[in-house]
Amino acid sequence: MNNGPANEATGAPRLAIVLEGGGARASWQVGALRGLLRELPELSPRIMVGISAGAINASSLANSDQPLPAAVEDLAELWHVLKVERVFEAHPIGLMSRVLRVGLRVAFGLSARQNPILGMVNTNPLRETLSHGLHPGPSGSLDGVRANIAKGQLDSLALLTTRYNTGQTICFFQGGEIGGWNRPNRRGIASDLTVEHVMASAALPLFFPPIQLKEDWYGDGGVRLIAPLAPAVHLGATKILALSTRYARTDSEADERRGKGPPSPALIAGNLFNAIFLDSLDQDAANLRRLNRLIENQRDPPSKLRAIDLALMRPSVDLGRLASQFEPDLPWFFRRLLRNLGTKGADSQDLLSTVLFDPGYVSQLMELGEQDGRNHAPEIARSLGL
Repeated sequence: MNNGPANEATGAPRLAIVLEGGGARASWQVGALRGLLRELPELSPRIMVGISAGAINASSLANSDQPLPAAVEDLAELWHVLKVERVFEAHPIGLMSRVLRVGLRVAFGLSARQNPILGMVNTNPLRETLSHGLHPGPSGSLDGVRANIAKGQLDSLALLTTRYNTGQTICFFQGGEIGGWNRPNRRGIASDLTVEHVMASAALPLFFPPIQLKEDWYGDGGVRLIAPLAPAVHLGATKILALSTRYARTDSEADERRGKGPPSPALIAGNLFNAIFLDSLDQDAANLRRLNRLIENQRDPPSKLRAIDLALMRPSVDLGRLASQFEPDLPWFFRRLLRNLGTKGADSQDLLSTVLFDPGYVSQLMELGEQDGRNHAPEIARSLGL
């Protein structure tokens, strides 16, 4: 995956920032960027890649007409208003209606053509929130991305989605020196990006409804993702900063049992979400580092191959463990639904932390992220040669 277009015209390095998903946990990335920029003001990404909730962050930064530090502060303001009611419909009647209709369809085979329900919740509030925060054009277009590319302040923005109709990972991107790419089960398609592309990338499977783009339906970019760093490489990155929302457990922490007796649905769902959305970045990073060593050990490597500096940063604390104290602040009916799945009393709340769009939780994650960013800045600088 080390082959792709380099910036051959100028030879200047190109830094890409890859922002992984994790639902509400992606707010940690905002604090991490704030801390890094305060210690490394020279940090200047040319390529932004967003996956799932990370697509909200990448789109906001790439679409901003402000310098990066100010753009991060604007993004922080966007996250501060992302409470549950601003992400999906949380009114008891609306939630109960959708849950009952899904249950009736499963139990009695209600025809999908009769009042089809595409997700467990209605995400029109998130669409409205993004439309207000991203300031799109009349058709939902991210005009700031086009303007920043034209001014030479940005090379490209890439948003990853899953095309449910074909089971492929589709990377929609704007800008760059490449027309697209086609690899097994993953494609890159040049596009004029819109709010609907952001909605598609962030559409948690089954929970959030899929998004229709032209004739196909798309959902969360992490569902079948096997190479999260690949879009940055295809778009010409020479350095990559990847921000994962997954805490790296110690061996003793990894052996801890989470609860007694059979696993709850919430525990199973949390494991599935981590496996689907977060595991692939670790494997892809290991593959990239392995290829870097192979290239560096060759006396005359092929001209199209290049080593790519990589820095992978992750939280210093398990973000799931921080979620429990904020669970009582959720709307009562939604809180009851989650408790029925087994979130109450669990040590680590991976499922809860994914959907915990709560100002208190978000603020704590951003504060932690800022501290992590400052603490990791020297290591990031060494890894990226800054």
